[in-house]
Amino acid sequence: MARGEPSPADVELIGRLAALDVVVSAAQLERWRGLGLLPRHARAWLGRGRGSVSVLAEETVAVAAALGRHARSGRDVRWTVIAWYAEAGRPVPPGQLAVPEPPWPAVREALVWAMRRSTAQRLVMAARAAARGGEEEQDAFYAQAGRVVGRGHAGPAHPDTVRRVLEDPDAELDRGEDRRRRRGAVSMVAAAAMGAGEVGGERLVDALTTLTPGLDWTGFAADARQAEETGEFEGWIRAGAVDPLGLLQAAGPEEMAVARHAAVVLAGIGGLYLMHGLGMPDNPALARLRAVLEESGFALIVAQMVPMMINPSGVVHALTMCLAPEIAALAAWLESVLAEQSDTGQGLLRLPGAEQEGPEAFMKAWIGHLHQLTDRARARRTATAEDSDGARPSAGAPTDTGPTASSTEQGQ
Repeated sequence: MARGEPSPADVELIGRLAALDVVVSAAQLERWRGLGLLPRHARAWLGRGRGSVSVLAEETVAVAAALGRHARSGRDVRWTVIAWYAEAGRPVPPGQLAVPEPPWPAVREALVWAMRRSTAQRLVMAARAAARGGEEEQDAFYAQAGRVVGRGHAGPAHPDTVRRVLEDPDAELDRGEDRRRRRGAVSMVAAAAMGAGEVGGERLVDALTTLTPGLDWTGFAADARQAEETGEFEGWIRAGAVDPLGLLQAAGPEEMAVARHAAVVLAGIGGLYLMHGLGMPDNPALARLRAVLEESGFALIVAQMVPMMINPSGVVHALTMCLAPEIAALAAWLESVLAEQSDTGQGLLRLPGAEQEGPEAFMKAWIGHLHQLTDRARARRTATAEDSDGARPSAGAPTDTGPTASSTEQGQ
């Protein structure tokens, strides 16, 4: 066989992947093997001096399919590994095979590499430098934090608000909430990196109230004021208390797998929470889940997990968050709420009082509702266009062409 020519096993592998709508090249396969991500083919000896042939294993097909699904032209392979690792932790749909786990050393290297280059880690490092510096360094940190938070996602609007806009396109969103969330995020980063005394009790309470709506922070606010008066508030959050890179570096494969499971659970619940805003049919079980989530005060954090678990750059931060015991406990508690519903024998995706049961009927009703909203919006646009046409003067009607009258009519 000439150098560079794919082996019969690789030719078979490429064909098997193509049948799964996964397109890879022989060069990609060799590169993944060189990085230790793809197993090398076993050899089968033919006997009687006839040599050996490579044999394709089913495990190799599964690994290559996972790599191929997440590989992108120009994408660093470490992003591919992170996306693969996230997929391996998701529930397996009926009739499909489980996604094999990527090698742990490659996963750890990819996660640490991604966190080192993330804007969040750079912001933490800038805050630590500001804590050791003077006012000029602190001003520079706040300017950088404003830019970073301004470019980031401030979190989705409340599902009830989104649903109202979906039902009535003329309804308006509260833009002030977005600004409050961004200010709160900057305050929390500053407190975590430079200590509670940097932001003060009032700003810290305002940030917590904004980012964890649903919780009563009245007692906390009173305690914060008293701690500031006695000079003890600085110790509430020590400078450098949050170290996302350190958490990742210290986590082992078992601990990271637990964090991944928590992130998957939270993203799934966050998806159900947000889908209410997109017109998903409601039922008592979903309403209770939303109520429990909002009463916990962590609805915004859970909702943020949805977009974070979609992209590899967000997966890194989602997993790091779930390494914190508080977030892991939240995921376990919400998972128990879902388990209670499962124990009743009734799934979440069901239509109350409907003749047809099951997810298919639920999805059909959802799609039907969205079609109704689309038809309503289309009819509304048509009516508006007809009203506008009727307000215009006909070609043969006399018109006032003076500049004042014309400009007045246009302004109306």
